[in-house]
Amino acid sequence: MARSPLARWLRRALQAAPDVPGNGAPPPGAEALRTARPTRREAIRLGGAALAGVAVSRCASLPGPAPERGEVLVVGGGLAGLTAAWRLRQEGLSVTVVEAQERVGGRMLSLTGHFPGGLVAELGGELIDTGHERVRAMATELGLALDDLLDEPEGLEETVFFAGARRTYAEVAGALRPVVEAARRDLAPLGEEPDVSYRGPGAARDLDRMSISEWLDRAGATGWARTLVEVAFESECGLPPGEQSSLNFLLFADFDPAKPRLYGDSDERFHVRGGNDQVPRRLAERLGGSVVRGERLEALREGSDGRFVASFLRGGTGLERRATHVVLAVPFTLLRDVRLDVPLSPAKRRAIRELGYGTNAKLMTGWSRRAWRTDHRSTGTLMTDLGLQVAWETSRQQPGTAGILTNFTGGAAGVALGRSTAPERSAEVAAQVDAVFPGSSSAHQPAQAVRFHWPTHPWTLGSYACYRPGQLTAFGGAEGEPEGRVLFAGEHTSRGFQGFMEGACATGERAAREVLASIGRPRAAAPSA
Repeated sequence: MARSPLARWLRRALQAAPDVPGNGAPPPGAEALRTARPTRREAIRLGGAALAGVAVSRCASLPGPAPERGEVLVVGGGLAGLTAAWRLRQEGLSVTVVEAQERVGGRMLSLTGHFPGGLVAELGGELIDTGHERVRAMATELGLALDDLLDEPEGLEETVFFAGARRTYAEVAGALRPVVEAARRDLAPLGEEPDVSYRGPGAARDLDRMSISEWLDRAGATGWARTLVEVAFESECGLPPGEQSSLNFLLFADFDPAKPRLYGDSDERFHVRGGNDQVPRRLAERLGGSVVRGERLEALREGSDGRFVASFLRGGTGLERRATHVVLAVPFTLLRDVRLDVPLSPAKRRAIRELGYGTNAKLMTGWSRRAWRTDHRSTGTLMTDLGLQVAWETSRQQPGTAGILTNFTGGAAGVALGRSTAPERSAEVAAQVDAVFPGSSSAHQPAQAVRFHWPTHPWTLGSYACYRPGQLTAFGGAEGEPEGRVLFAGEHTSRGFQGFMEGACATGERAAREVLASIGRPRAAAPSA
């Protein structure tokens, strides 16, 4: 899923907060920071490389027969599952992908033909960072073009509006100084490069068990600066700050200004021209008849011949499929309802059963013209405590004068976005936008509003993975570890790109490598997923 611009903006301010003078003057390098887009999570620094090594070793010593030529069953036709299947097909393996829905793509879902002028909106994953190398490479491999969203006219700015006023970058950075000092103090025992997982919780356990709200209380954070942090992480990770591990915040930002990561993997720079879901759709086209739709996984067990037996339900009819290897590429919100009669580690079973998921939802609002640009010199990116949380312009780099503002919410606001009608919700958002950009509501077109409510979508039941208090040190990292010849893929299994399309693509490639290694055809190690 595309993540919150407010969190990116907040990370930039946190990096510079220690250098902001007491008089609120801009810190050294503030002008460069104003135009640079820093990495959002810096791969969360959760020990991905170490766990990747564990994954290979576990996959290389498998119980039961390991045939030279695998018959692979991939459950889940989103980007992760299709990527795994395509990479295995390229190696000559027999692969079948089974998707419960009648469409492929999972949480990549583009909307075309609805907004005027051929404008394209994304109901799911939207923005691709420069550092998202694998999903960018996949788009290129499939013959798809990427639009550069940073090719903006000079003089346009993002807008941060809290406590009834626009907040400058230097103002936010100065207000966050006490938060940064408290974070440095608490992170010191974890070392310079914290490697936090269930395999090595170390000094992080107490912080992990504390919620963001509890940590902010302890840090003495108050006022609009605290609200900004809370809104940022409610929209960024998808759960209220009282229901998230404090490590979601503390491992998010680089609090050391001597090592700012300003040009990392969170510049939200690219979008597939014509719609992101062309990537999974083209993968499915290349896989042809190997992609089966409309079958839901009910159970998985190991048969007497050493192959796995997967039970599916199609309509009211049950059927079975057999395979030497199984790649489970479905959200744990769905997998927890599947009977898994295969050996799984206690940490994996707990992760499947308990892993938190965000309640992010998206509302696309239509406008006859892009008044935020023409009248207010704004990019359309708005971050606020007014209720809408975060909005950005989806019509960037698309032709015409009509516009689309996407409202992206999480936590209670994400849940609430599913209530009433889309036009009614759109009218509420337009009123809040007008409070920041006066007069803009005259261009609002409420009848064009479209929303997608991922928390109640039956094939996801959530937006993307989000660690609740205590979960990172209880089972963090177990999500993607292979269990014999049962492999796992999806953004929720990614150590470095959880919640991103890159995480889906990278873990699909990882699962394919693990299958190949198990049949004695290892490939060179790739960067950690």
